[in-house]
Amino acid sequence: MNMEKKQKFQISMSIVILILVFAVTWQIKGVRKNNAVESQISNRVQTLQQDYKAELEKNEKLLQQIVELQTDLAKYREQVAQSGGAAKILKEELNRAETIAGLTDVSGSGIIISLKDGSSQTVGNITYNDGYGIVHDSYILTILNELRAAGAEALSLNDERILATSEIRCVGPTVSVNNTKQAAPFEIKAIGNPDTLENALRMPGGAVEQSNFYGVDVTIKKSNKLLIKKYTGASTFKYAQVVEPEVTE
Repeated sequence: MNMEKKQKFQISMSIVILILVFAVTWQIKGVRKNNAVESQISNRVQTLQQDYKAELEKNEKLLQQIVELQTDLAKYREQVAQSGGAAKILKEELNRAETIAGLTDVSGSGIIISLKDGSSQTVGNITYNDGYGIVHDSYILTILNELRAAGAEALSLNDERILATSEIRCVGPTVSVNNTKQAAPFEIKAIGNPDTLENALRMPGGAVEQSNFYGVDVTIKKSNKLLIKKYTGASTFKYAQVVEPEVTE
């Protein structure tokens, strides 16, 4: 009996020791996991701080460029005003160049196109994936290209002036235009012949029909007087250079 009790005692102690070992091991794993999570969070915060600092420096440089361009523009206007008989012609040319470049506010008749995410991912008995009904950059680009082809003279997206150099691309859940992030709903303004612009978008298989097919809500409204604001960003050219006309003798 003493031997049997001794064996039972040894078995019991072995079970207790195993439980203790398991508990200590589990606790060590939990501590390591928490340390790993804290390290990831710390690295993410540091990355965000660096990105934020870089954006601040970028914005500061852009603001400085804008001030310099506005100063140059004021000088040019003053020179044109003082240029005597050619002042009117030069001023008209300057205004025209500024309008084409998107550096002035413009107004006129046109249309307003509103795009917003669809309210449902289910059509009939079909349920679509997570991308269905979301406004993507490709839908915006299609509409802008149709408007240009239809003779739009000025364009804006959420009051950001659209230029030849404007980029429009998805950045996560937002769309970047002129390096500014914009979120749905989107509003496109186009100055031009309202009927021509709307018909270009509503043609069979056109931009509106394509957007609707993918669950995006599109509305078009005509306006007799639209205001499209000027481009307020900075423009720099590193590689493009002005070609001087050749002098022929």
